[in-house]
Amino acid sequence: MDWLDPHLRKLVYSLIVAVVSICGQFTTVIMATEPNTTTVVPAEPKAQWNVAETNALLDHLLSNKSEVGDGGFKPSTFTSAATALARANLLTAGPPKTNKRCRSKWNTLRGIYREIQNYRNVSGAHWDNTKGAGIEGRTALEVFNNYVTSIYLL
Repeated sequence: MDWLDPHLRKLVYSLIVAVVSICGQFTTVIMATEPNTTTVVPAEPKAQWNVAETNALLDHLLSNKSEVGDGGFKPSTFTSAATALARANLLTAGPPKTNKRCRSKWNTLRGIYREIQNYRNVSGAHWDNTKGAGIEGRTALEVFNNYVTSIYLL
């Protein structure tokens, strides 16, 4: 983390110590409570997306963009995307993709896109679709550190 501003590095380390402390306290509370007698439903395994699946999802959504409503894609669009992914037989790891997982992946990709767009709009910021932020030189590092500081610090 030598590339971070010393003040920002100190704040990151402080946050890490605080999170570890809270986790320790939470674990103590959980261990001190009586065991729950209700049946615990195991969590579904997390979806693992490969590049081909991600591209297939985006292609499907792009070809069905006419189905976008006021709040985004309709649930039926994600259901048809999951069906298309299953038919394409692109799965390499993890559980099959469902409409819920397709929606989650879309929302994640959309969030990443928005963050990149926000960063690109910062004066002096550089973004290249191949190399990303391409932080080279003191000025680019300062712009990036200022951007990260403005987003993640209250």
